[in-house]
Amino acid sequence: MTAIDIASDDPADTVLDHEIGPAQLDIAGMLVKAKRDSGRSTLSIARELSRFVFGSAKLSGDQYFAWRLYDSDRFSPADKAAFIGNMRSRRVNGAINHAEAILNYVDNKMLYGATLRASGIPHPEPVAVFRRLRLPQGMNWLSSAEDIAAFLRTTDRYPLFGKPIEGNSSQSAGVISILRHDPQTDTLVRHDGTTVPVDTFAAEIERYFGSGSYLFQQRILPHGDIAAACGDNLGTVRIVTVSEDGRIDPLYAAWKIAAPDAVADNFWRKGNLLAHIDLATGAPVRVRTGGGFRYEEVERHPETGARLLGVALPDWEQAIETVRDAHSLVPQVGILGFDLALSSRGPVIIEANTHPNHTLYQDASGRGVYTPELLRGVHERAAARQQARKIAARKRNKLEDRIYRKRERENIRAGMKRT
Repeated sequence: MTAIDIASDDPADTVLDHEIGPAQLDIAGMLVKAKRDSGRSTLSIARELSRFVFGSAKLSGDQYFAWRLYDSDRFSPADKAAFIGNMRSRRVNGAINHAEAILNYVDNKMLYGATLRASGIPHPEPVAVFRRLRLPQGMNWLSSAEDIAAFLRTTDRYPLFGKPIEGNSSQSAGVISILRHDPQTDTLVRHDGTTVPVDTFAAEIERYFGSGSYLFQQRILPHGDIAAACGDNLGTVRIVTVSEDGRIDPLYAAWKIAAPDAVADNFWRKGNLLAHIDLATGAPVRVRTGGGFRYEEVERHPETGARLLGVALPDWEQAIETVRDAHSLVPQVGILGFDLALSSRGPVIIEANTHPNHTLYQDASGRGVYTPELLRGVHERAAARQQARKIAARKRNKLEDRIYRKRERENIRAGMKRT
């Protein structure tokens, strides 16, 4: 089983976080609301919706309504054409990234993380790894539920954060944040104060991740300024970087602000926020809460009252250089999305994504990402380079064929003369 299987069970039967995405919207209800808000006919909206869903953009129905693309006063036809869905996002990434073996390496949280740390790039230290297949003993290898339970009862490395290494771990399914072990009750105390029996948790890890791997690593604490404004739960900044012509530059950034009791920073989780970040200053230029029609823009944190809009994030220049350094280890990869924590010890890369979902930018900014200045430009330049490589390869092959034929003809003539 993989992490996604958690969602198929009754939540009452699981202790791991099983929430893997926002609820789908009521399309019929959204059509009624869109008609009322825009003054357009239901047929006109439905036709446009179909073009976005079944055309090249590959939006889902809920994305069309969540981004309010039916509002022709807000978006011009060109503005609308810049929005893309999850499937289109992945296909564009696939056209930009070609080195499959390197992509698999970057996608392995354990291997790429080891390279980051060996290169002096901050990354959470792994504390233990559950995997049925053998691992080096120095990695604190746990191969069974019994091993997991024994580790959790005896380790002095709390607080810990657990997450899948392999398999479908999208949308943060299967993650857990553990503050400590309570020996009196033999339970694990989670980030929100709830508890779970050690043996129950260990058995569930073995059940869901026995065919893959599960990582326990240091729990990273946020920078003091962020903790004061947003609480001490860790949210990350998604910084997407592009490698072109020997340069590595950031493309865009979005800050996923975790609520105090959230297990992960996905913005659709209750209480979480999402901010579009100005790359030059590191300051939020738009902050939103809620998904779909429930979203609203805010200037201050709803719980602490701290101002967020326009306030620069700490260590921003260092954060940009950190992701540049991390991407420089694999310059063959054209585009990467880094989840970076602005922590109490400076910028720390949590993980890298070889297929960053660019719909996050659209959620954060309220604008389409597929523009010449952003993703469309990167995509078209990558396609041009790929075409140039194909033409160069054909020319090289033709030249090699001519040289080969000439050499072999000369060898044959020389042989005939000798006979």
